[in-house]
Amino acid sequence: MIRVGFWFDYGLVYAGGLNYFRNLLHAIHVARQNDVKTLLFIGKDLPATLEREFTQVTEVVKLDLLTRGTATWFMHRSLYRSIRSQILVERILQKHRIDVVSHASMVERLSGNMKLISWIPDFQYLHLPQLFPGLDFDKRSDEIRAIHDSSDAVIVSSQDAMRDFASVVREPLPDRTYVLPFVSQTNAHDQSADLESVLDKFKLPPRYFLLPNQFWEHKNHRAAFEAVAMLRRQDIETTLVCTGWMRDPRNPSSKPIDSLAFVEREALAHNVRLLGSIDYVEVLSLMRGSIAVLNPSFFEGWSSSVEEAKSMGKPVIVSDIPVHREQGHPQAHYFDPRDAAALAAVMKAAWENWPAGVHEESETTALEGLKRRTAEFGRRYVEIVRDVATPARKAA
Repeated sequence: MIRVGFWFDYGLVYAGGLNYFRNLLHAIHVARQNDVKTLLFIGKDLPATLEREFTQVTEVVKLDLLTRGTATWFMHRSLYRSIRSQILVERILQKHRIDVVSHASMVERLSGNMKLISWIPDFQYLHLPQLFPGLDFDKRSDEIRAIHDSSDAVIVSSQDAMRDFASVVREPLPDRTYVLPFVSQTNAHDQSADLESVLDKFKLPPRYFLLPNQFWEHKNHRAAFEAVAMLRRQDIETTLVCTGWMRDPRNPSSKPIDSLAFVEREALAHNVRLLGSIDYVEVLSLMRGSIAVLNPSFFEGWSSSVEEAKSMGKPVIVSDIPVHREQGHPQAHYFDPRDAAALAAVMKAAWENWPAGVHEESETTALEGLKRRTAEFGRRYVEIVRDVATPARKAA
């Protein structure tokens, strides 16, 4: 039995990372590979609903060390940043007899026989450096090379990310590196959020588009809002529902978000419904009921919203960037993210011709594909674990 410890030290505010862990642990559970046991190490501030969900697919270990703001958390960060000490982490992992540590952000090569699988979500700083004021780009690339050197395996989520990784580590085919696109689960969670009740709760109309992204600058909400304004000037009154954390952590809290200022300036409050951060099951219900899911982002490592829409058979209107093409959604409609008029044209056609609401036939077809993709996702990860934990097998 290979014991794999998933070390979630990103903080619960990183919703994308949290969903990634949910999807991967679910896939490993579905794959039912009996030679691998998983444990999730996470903070004690984990909400009860998420804890119940995780315990269905893995063993959950809640720690002060992973709870932001605790004395133990501060101690570990101080030791790690000053002298790169991981003594507190190693004690915990040894206590739980961990063979492989997976997907940690503040863990390097460990003592003893413990192996390390690192995950690099994306390389956004290479493509949008203007969004990282004060970042030492050479230092960041050095850190990524150090991750590669100290890891027994590195996982990236797309071929697009692999190309970026190769450019950073200066190897055309980086060794010990695996491309593992994640598969989003839309049927593995508590589906108690009935669509009608969610629409009633937020006072939403039956026809709407959904844009379920955090309000980070690269997510490019501005293009979607400009498209809505263009359509209104054509007397086409669309509704765009937005969910997600309404702050960009890279910008000072006192600086207004440009896209939100545009909504206020153009008096779009009736057309653009800003719900903020809501329960994930409510987001999924709104996705099921939408006309289409929008993602106008300038950059993605591997888009969760595109994967979620694919998993439930819902069309998407997305920016024409390499990773969106790579994701291969069968009902994707692409536009130049710098051309709001192009987005408006697609939205107009969708608003006038595409149905809204739940489509059981499309969902049934998508669900069959989801089952196959999920099992393959889990099996591929387990193969990586076996390669790492059994060097002789990998060599053979």
